[in-house]
Amino acid sequence: MAKSARLPTLPFRRFLTYQDIDDFVKGLEAARPGLCRLGTLGKSREGRRIHLLTVTDFETGKPENRPGYLIHGNIHAGELAGAHASLYTARQLLADHRGSDLLKRVTFYIVPRINPDGAEFVVTTAGRVRSRSDRSEKRPNTLYQEDVDGDGLILTMRQDHPNGSLVADPSDPRLLIARRPGDPGPFYRVLPEGMIHDWDGSDRILEGGRGYDWNRNWSYDWRPEPEQYGAGDFPFSEPEMRCMAEFLHSRPNLFGVLGYHTGPAAVLRPPSTGSMTDIDERDDKMMEDLAGIGAEETGFPVVPVVKYRAARSRDINLRGHFHNFGYHHLGLFVFEFELGTIKDSARITTEEQFAVASEEDQEAQMRRLMKWCDRQRPRLELCRPWTPFDHPQLGAVEIGGFLFRQLANRTLSDLAEVVKRTYRFTLEHAQKHPSVVLEDVSVDTVGGPVYRVRARVANRGEFPTHVSNKGRTLRRLRPVRVEFHAARGVELLSAEGHTEVGHLAGVTGSRTLEWFVSAPKPGKGLCEIRVLGGTGGNASVKVGV
Repeated sequence: MAKSARLPTLPFRRFLTYQDIDDFVKGLEAARPGLCRLGTLGKSREGRRIHLLTVTDFETGKPENRPGYLIHGNIHAGELAGAHASLYTARQLLADHRGSDLLKRVTFYIVPRINPDGAEFVVTTAGRVRSRSDRSEKRPNTLYQEDVDGDGLILTMRQDHPNGSLVADPSDPRLLIARRPGDPGPFYRVLPEGMIHDWDGSDRILEGGRGYDWNRNWSYDWRPEPEQYGAGDFPFSEPEMRCMAEFLHSRPNLFGVLGYHTGPAAVLRPPSTGSMTDIDERDDKMMEDLAGIGAEETGFPVVPVVKYRAARSRDINLRGHFHNFGYHHLGLFVFEFELGTIKDSARITTEEQFAVASEEDQEAQMRRLMKWCDRQRPRLELCRPWTPFDHPQLGAVEIGGFLFRQLANRTLSDLAEVVKRTYRFTLEHAQKHPSVVLEDVSVDTVGGPVYRVRARVANRGEFPTHVSNKGRTLRRLRPVRVEFHAARGVELLSAEGHTEVGHLAGVTGSRTLEWFVSAPKPGKGLCEIRVLGGTGGNASVKVGV
């Protein structure tokens, strides 16, 4: 075997541009062509490829014949750490292959950046966007983000205004805090750095145009706006999300899906709407056990999505969200890692972040963050000083404040350690895959040209082929089917050749099948038995006398 080329190093020095990712995934494929192939889900709205890595041992089988595990990141533009986590997993699977047979058993599909357009905007400008902002129809009195001072960044503009709701923090003038009765001025209003389209000069300035949140564009329990912010026009209305849907529903071998986000650090699990009782009781216990593995590996708390909120808030209901889609429409145990933000790097825990009960609490937490940042060496560029600027429309303003890409993600040095731990969860989750096999294949002579062919179809993996109890009810999770194909000149005598076995339980689920054939001149072959095992993968064997 030829000596393997060196795997490219994943840089943790800065957040990755589209070109960085393109170069890296091409490098992975070039270094391990027998284990990694680069494809695409399709193209983004602006024409960028949505990269898809297929990681498996191609030399020992086709990817579609193995149980499949999907990892995706960066559905939200500013959550750039998701791309790093996804790419780290791809590289580490390749690096670990010599000591593991996992890639002989499982196919990993990795989409490091669902949202290449939005992420590119955030990486290159530090501007803010959830998933996408619509600029196709600009509206009057609406401010659209733009680098107006020419420094290459899109930051925040603050302007002295009598009705401004903010003042400079006396403890740290870099920060703005809520204006309270009796506060001395100046009082500030804040706007994103940009220009106002067709402004009439009034104080009524809207921001950004229509916003989209692609994690509200999945199909289950989708709701239109304004009932659900960012939902889009209909489920999978966004072209990138449509590519995801077509991929998911064209892969019957998928048994697990993991998404990467950045918010207060947590292992997220369903449900994302409704209540805990909407989940089958046995599925609920299994999800909690699996999420517990993630918690043990990372130290993150396990949080159902409906509970991912401030301690004094009511349960949230996120319509058209990934978790309920993954469970109710795919029938799978799906998870997301909230990798944390810079607050987590500053060791402000998830529990502390959710315990914030007032503006004063939030301001105290931000002062704590700033003090931590000031102690770091090398110095972290979390914010820029407020710098006077003569805005073409607004007049005297100051531009500065936080760099959104830094605020919304962990520090990269911290992230480099976190992704090692989330990778370990992926390995443990993937090891539980269903595994449909053919066993004890035999041929007996009945008499004359008549033969009996027997075989046992079994699932020797941990998960059942329906994965969850919910999966039993869904057409997407296909029951195990066995096809019998007689060789040329061989006649099938049994009443049935092809058989739908149904779903098979994990480890011990099996069924023995037999067929009778007539082969006056059998030669070397009687038949081929093919098993379409859904989430357990496919198997086949050619049977001779």
